[in-house]
Amino acid sequence: MLPPFGVFTRKELLSRGLSASAISRRCRSGEFTRLLPRVYATSEVTTLVKCFAVTLWQPDAVLSHRTAAWLWRMCAEPAVVEATVPTHRSIARRAPEWLRIHRRALSTAVVTEARGMAVVTPERALLDCAAVIEGDELDRLYDAQLGQAVNEGFVERRLTQDAGKWGSQAARQQLRDSAVGTDSEPERLVGRALARRGFRLRGNLRVAAFYPDFYDELSRTAIEIDGRGPHSEPEMFRRDRRRQNAMLAAGIYLVRYAAADVLADPEAVADEIVALLRRRRKSLRRPGRTQHKSG
Repeated sequence: MLPPFGVFTRKELLSRGLSASAISRRCRSGEFTRLLPRVYATSEVTTLVKCFAVTLWQPDAVLSHRTAAWLWRMCAEPAVVEATVPTHRSIARRAPEWLRIHRRALSTAVVTEARGMAVVTPERALLDCAAVIEGDELDRLYDAQLGQAVNEGFVERRLTQDAGKWGSQAARQQLRDSAVGTDSEPERLVGRALARRGFRLRGNLRVAAFYPDFYDELSRTAIEIDGRGPHSEPEMFRRDRRRQNAMLAAGIYLVRYAAADVLADPEAVADEIVALLRRRRKSLRRPGRTQHKSG
């Protein structure tokens, strides 16, 4: 039986009858590729092949960070394979450029299996990515995965345990600022801008019989971001207006913004929305005002 991905240890090759000189000769001819000390590939060297090679080289290694996120289909294929080994693990030889080794004690609760290899859970992978990814790439990863492939409550509990560890501060900031549930880039930009101002509104949640882009319960205000695509079609335009009238009849105030305006200046749009929400919240708190409850 051939090993997964066509990757062998030197011991396995010797047990199959190959001599040390034969192994060296096949490496020189290109038939074998030496990936790591005493680990060889006999097939095309792909990222998956490299991942499996790491687990043969260091049997207690767990694929993590961007590599784990990729295996869980949370991000694009990474240029570098990343794995975590126990803190006490001493690696005598320097890892190749395509491999990055992290040291950390991982509990069994965050280690599982994918493609026959040990890998951290999606939640652990997302937290780990905050230590190695920055800027817009990290923003988009958290916006896309929180509440989808990753349970937000689990991430929050893990962060409490990770307090003070590398990447935990960036991950906590992502939990505060992420635009969860958004369906478009304009929605995502507005969602993040609102979160930075202390108004973290989940996108596209059901409110009565409606699914507005954003909804603020305290002010009973729905926010819609209209693009130039489906919203501009005649039938969709009429449907949006009927939906708007129904929301107003249910006591929900609706405000709409053009996607083009959001893309041009999302911060200005967010400032305007926050000012509106504050005014409406204050108005609804006045004595004698009765708030409608959403169904």
